[in-house]
Amino acid sequence: MNVLLVGSGGREHALAWKLAQSPGLTKLFATPGNPGIAAHAALVALDLRDHAAVVAFAREHTIGLVVIGPEAPLVDGLADSLRDAGVAVFGPSRAAAQLEGSKGFTKDLCARAHIPTAGYVRARSLDEAQTALDRFGAPVVVKADGLAAGKGVTVAMTRAEADEAIDALFAEPGGEAVIEEFLTGEEASLFVLTDGSAIMPFGSAQDHKRVGDGDTGPNTGGMGAYSPARVLTPTLEQQALDEIVAPTVAAMRAAGMPFSGVLYAGLMLTPEGPKLIEYNARFGDPECQVLMARLDDDLLDLLLATATGTLATHAPPRFAATTALTVVMAAQGYPGTPRTGGAIAGIADAEAEGAKVFQAGTALVDGKLVAAGGRVLAVTATAADVATAQAMAYAAVDRLDFPTGFCRRDIGWREVARQG
Repeated sequence: MNVLLVGSGGREHALAWKLAQSPGLTKLFATPGNPGIAAHAALVALDLRDHAAVVAFAREHTIGLVVIGPEAPLVDGLADSLRDAGVAVFGPSRAAAQLEGSKGFTKDLCARAHIPTAGYVRARSLDEAQTALDRFGAPVVVKADGLAAGKGVTVAMTRAEADEAIDALFAEPGGEAVIEEFLTGEEASLFVLTDGSAIMPFGSAQDHKRVGDGDTGPNTGGMGAYSPARVLTPTLEQQALDEIVAPTVAAMRAAGMPFSGVLYAGLMLTPEGPKLIEYNARFGDPECQVLMARLDDDLLDLLLATATGTLATHAPPRFAATTALTVVMAAQGYPGTPRTGGAIAGIADAEAEGAKVFQAGTALVDGKLVAAGGRVLAVTATAADVATAQAMAYAAVDRLDFPTGFCRRDIGWREVARQG
């Protein structure tokens, strides 16, 4: 089968790496891809906003499945255009992608379906947001309603921080915010495949959103992750499936917008039980890297079953009983204005340490690999326990030659402390 992979990040490099191992794959194409993905796929230049061009490519190259990695094409309805043309797609429709595309949509759905989540107010003006802040006090969570590449969230510990966040959100016309109650507990990520009816658990992970060691500094798209997140015990995972994921899938189906793809539930494990922080409508980045590193199964087969509505008859995915940990190397200045153009070398040396280096924001300039984005590399190691995986990942990081890059040095610290 010919497959088209959409995207250019570390998530897509991990998907390409795993798809390339499938015995059912004939040829893998990727658009736009990156230099790392080029090792596994033929890169093609397509304007993802031109749905007709993507459909035409799929027809011309007999594409049996399109795998959409990032959120923006999903929210833009690319999956709808391909399905309308008879092409199988892994990824939700535009309507279903609202679970990620609109924080307010998801919070309203949770309210209707009695899904445990933080108390909230949707604010469409600065005055409404200020009134909501008066209600919740501090600490409080301020979220941009739409897509923000994982960075549209401010956890404000003081009223001054909250005021600054809402002032920024409403500085331009049309701003909309979700003001949320601050939840206490530990975060974990739960992934499920669903074809709109059947639900198949697909592993857990814990992300590290803040830019600095010790979870300090501004939020990012993710500075590292590990899997599995053992803090999400089997009992808590089942509770989250029963009380959060299953009611969501049922509510979306009942609303005439069944969700097909991977549903990524960001959870807060509170003293009252798991509560939904937010949904993503695609694999996380860098969570995808650690999930793919542990997956002992045919990814293409699983994604195709999801896309064709046959998940109920498919065996559950098999994951290695190991821990995978990934460390993101970012360009200096991230998450603000990253310094691009910095030379990158030493990937082969890093992989000689037993790690896999997934490329994200990279480009080839005059035949040399350089940084071309904020998050540049995801150095991923797998071992019997989290401490060993962490040591292996950082040994590989230290073999890289990326002078304009930086990373957190404490990825997995909570789990390492628990294991200790």
